[in-house]
Amino acid sequence: MAVTGSRTPGLLAGKTVLVTRPAEQAGGIQASLEHHRATVIRFPSLIIRAPEDPDPATRLLRNLNDYDTVIFSSANAVRHAAQLLQTLGRSLSTQCIAAIGPATRDALENLGMQADVVPEAGFSSEDLLAHEDLWGQDILIIRGVGGRGHLARELRARGSRVDIAEVYQRLCPATRPAHSLCTHPENDSAVLAYSGESMRNLWTLCTKEEHAWLAKAALIAGSPRIARTATAIGFSKTPIIAANASDASMLDALLTWTRET
Repeated sequence: MAVTGSRTPGLLAGKTVLVTRPAEQAGGIQASLEHHRATVIRFPSLIIRAPEDPDPATRLLRNLNDYDTVIFSSANAVRHAAQLLQTLGRSLSTQCIAAIGPATRDALENLGMQADVVPEAGFSSEDLLAHEDLWGQDILIIRGVGGRGHLARELRARGSRVDIAEVYQRLCPATRPAHSLCTHPENDSAVLAYSGESMRNLWTLCTKEEHAWLAKAALIAGSPRIARTATAIGFSKTPIIAANASDASMLDALLTWTRET
């Protein structure tokens, strides 16, 4: 679904926006950007796939009754776990369901599941840890392969028994768009950064000439942590930090940038 951010079309006319979201997840933001007449460069810098070995996650999902709470770390975790649950003929019926942020909550709702716990502000592990009713429980965290371990460590430190089901993996694309970013004016261009990993992949996929282009383009980051990663890689402009990495918040931050340029 497109999020226009304003009923006034054309607010991004003359601007170029690099969209780094996985191809299957970029339709909404692309439609919104086109509504505002931006030039959109689709440059997916992550591929989301099922894990090489789904058996460990499948075993954990088969034993859902062992857990008081199931925590979903992302919308991708929701979608891939739902596929495994459907294969197993299982559902989340007695467990408390926690979502790490609004996009994850929305993904649950789209599949007919209701999140019982969602941080009131923010969408990070730290925000979810503020819910003390999760402490001391038997918890299953559903996430991607090699995901950030902070949430599990902190919950264990607070007395919880925690297992982790890794239901998808993130990969760097083997190929990239053929055209050069350098054909677009960097001063009127912005990069949407949805994760630190996607920014590292983007840098890897680009040429040295394109690194200079990226360094001069505006950076719209979905969180301060993503912004720090991008800055360390080589993005040199002061980033604009969106409220979160949802399409609506990223678009709002992008519109703030264009009003200031």
